[in-house]
Amino acid sequence: MSNEQLDRDGLAGPFVLADTAMLDQVSAIATELEFLQAQQNKLARLSGQEDLMRWTTLLNRHMAFEVIQDVLNDENIHSVVADCFGTDLILWQTKFFPKYPGVGENYWHHDRIIENGDDPINVYDTTNHFSFVIALTDLGNDAGRLEYIRGSHKPIAGLDRDMPRIFDNMPEAAVERITPLTLKKGEFAVFHSAVLHRSLAYGHKEEDWSPNYFGKPNPEVRSKADKRSGRTSLAARLARKDTVIPEISGANPAGAPKAIAEPMPYYSLDNVDRSAVMAFN
Repeated sequence: MSNEQLDRDGLAGPFVLADTAMLDQVSAIATELEFLQAQQNKLARLSGQEDLMRWTTLLNRHMAFEVIQDVLNDENIHSVVADCFGTDLILWQTKFFPKYPGVGENYWHHDRIIENGDDPINVYDTTNHFSFVIALTDLGNDAGRLEYIRGSHKPIAGLDRDMPRIFDNMPEAAVERITPLTLKKGEFAVFHSAVLHRSLAYGHKEEDWSPNYFGKPNPEVRSKADKRSGRTSLAARLARKDTVIPEISGANPAGAPKAIAEPMPYYSLDNVDRSAVMAFN
């Protein structure tokens, strides 16, 4: 059934983790990292050193915390991934997505940031590049809900994928395919990395929901928010083990004129740059 759903929608789930005992600890790590980076950025602004501000604290933390690796190595995740995508995979990037009052929308985007080294990105190749998302807390309808474009791992008539990887408004041709993805704490979903998805702003009103609702962040609300009152997910990106991950700070220049991928942030310790890639299965 999972493979049938995956082939039809580009996404399969929800599935349940075999062990949920560590989720609160991992969620707390994400919250504290978010708080720490906010304080460091505030200090950078006050001291006139905006060049020291960073926004990648929540990226690739699987290299810094063993407990995060333990969650990523959950027995059920590996079973589902093997069933859907096979084995001999590497995990090359992880990302926390904390949402709490005042946090705006994560724009429509896909996870196919790279192909193989500097090769052009091949959006519709379903033989490589896969993702999964874990609900560290409940991910419901009213707290920055997740949405995806059903079937966007395949061509959709009227939807031109020769576009920036990240964009605001969904073309009309795909609006009817917008599908909520709600997950209970401890559930996860797997998907082809080309599937378009986003999360709405936290704290929006239900009457504001519309196919192209674009939630702006509210700095005042955000600065006063208790980050622990929000919700957190952990996303991971996979590839075949022989896939060449671009060099540090590199970005795949291939594809559409505005489809430049985000830089490749690597895990850094003691000013030594290290790859975030690790064997997965």
